[in-house]
Amino acid sequence: MHTVRTLLSWLLAIFLIAVLLHSTVHPLPDPATGQVLLFDLPGQNVIFATLAERSGIALFEPTGRLIFSGVIIAAMFCLLIPYFRKFGAGLAAVLMGGLIAAHLSPWLGMELAVEMGSDQSDTGAQFYLTVAILTASLLLIAVHPGRDDRH
Repeated sequence: MHTVRTLLSWLLAIFLIAVLLHSTVHPLPDPATGQVLLFDLPGQNVIFATLAERSGIALFEPTGRLIFSGVIIAAMFCLLIPYFRKFGAGLAAVLMGGLIAAHLSPWLGMELAVEMGSDQSDTGAQFYLTVAILTASLLLIAVHPGRDDRH
């Protein structure tokens, strides 16, 4: 049982790292404008620019976006190391829980524009991806073998 839990822990951690890395730094060429947290110009990121515009809190973009990205990167590094994996999954779960709360608030909404100023919607893709990340994080917290499970 320990081997299955360890394998499932690694699979969930790799999934979380891949998805979080993709949304934070987008290692592939030609990322969509407004979808990459660290490399979008100020005012271009769809989520944080919309939050700043609708809430009237200017700290969301770019300051909040950069802090959020830094914490996501810290969570990714924690997910890589088995000793800190539960902490990294918990950090990712807290961040995604906050993002889901923002999506459900009147400030952001479930459907976002594909690009800033565009009328085309993502039909809730960002929201559903956030729910998937939260689910995987919580599952990883439950599945990852602790110190007492090693024998």
